[in-house]
Amino acid sequence: MKNVLSNKILAWYDNHQRDLPWRRYRGFQDRIYKVLVSEFMLQQTQVKTVIPFFNKFLKAFPNLKKLSKAKLEKVYKLWQGLGYYSRAKNLLNTAKLAQSKYKGKLPADFETLKSFPGIGDYTASAIMAIAFNKDFIGIDGNVERLVARLFGYKNNKKNFKNSIFLKLQEIKSQNKFSEFAQALMEIGALICSPKNPKCNVCPLNKNCISFKRKDFDYKIFNKKKVNIKKYYLLYASENNKILFFKNKKKLLQDFANLPLIDYKKDLFDMNFKKNRLHFEGEPKIIGRNFVHNISNIKMLIKIVLFKRIVKINDNQFYWINYNKIDSSLLSSFSKKFIELVKTKKIKYV
Repeated sequence: MKNVLSNKILAWYDNHQRDLPWRRYRGFQDRIYKVLVSEFMLQQTQVKTVIPFFNKFLKAFPNLKKLSKAKLEKVYKLWQGLGYYSRAKNLLNTAKLAQSKYKGKLPADFETLKSFPGIGDYTASAIMAIAFNKDFIGIDGNVERLVARLFGYKNNKKNFKNSIFLKLQEIKSQNKFSEFAQALMEIGALICSPKNPKCNVCPLNKNCISFKRKDFDYKIFNKKKVNIKKYYLLYASENNKILFFKNKKKLLQDFANLPLIDYKKDLFDMNFKKNRLHFEGEPKIIGRNFVHNISNIKMLIKIVLFKRIVKINDNQFYWINYNKIDSSLLSSFSKKFIELVKTKKIKYV
């Protein structure tokens, strides 16, 4: 059975694999680098979204050495729109570490790879399999779903993930580790989709227990809890400038942020008012919420307008000229808000 399944999977992949930019390489080191970048970008992001970002990124940083010398701000600028910016920072730090400690090469060792920033079990397994053709399989959501359906497993037991792993060990190819790992991901992404799987074109339909049962629900969904957080957004615009704030917290610390104040605090007795930021008159609070989502956090933001800033006594506050806004590295919520202002969808600013 195991040879039959692996042969079907590999044969399908030979004929149906997508022409993706990280599957085109000029040599072994180019292959490793492209797999590394693509695996970081593909974390929690779909292939079709990643492709244009990947191409633009590789044009700027065609190899590990070039990336290792990059400035974080440049890496962030090329990452804008992909989200989850910690991936970009970790990728840059991984390149720097490889350059400084491993002579500019990514080591073909699972445990060593896991010591790099942003590389956990899955990413290390995927790199080992796809880039180095080693006996590993990265079990992402697509692979887990495919194997669970194939063998009729339900995700209602503690040993579910281990069962998936053990079955993969049984059916895996004995030498084409790279192709096999990618084939599983590809079938999961293109055919064995979460809803309405294309069973009629699946190479494994004759062997699939879920197909025979016509029961494709394998997962018990635990809905992610959405954390609602409330803020005031302090908006001051004067003399062709907008007021920004340097965030010292880990989240958003590398970006230009419109100032946010926790909603729980009294707006007229906040820390910033005590000799940090002097303003004319009283701020005007806009009742309507501006909503922005970051991962599982829903930000409800009330906008506070300042008539005029008289004096700033805190170097965390600073101005950015209108003509430099587009070239500045703005946080996603700041960029979204300013776009709404520019297009006059927020008319009261």
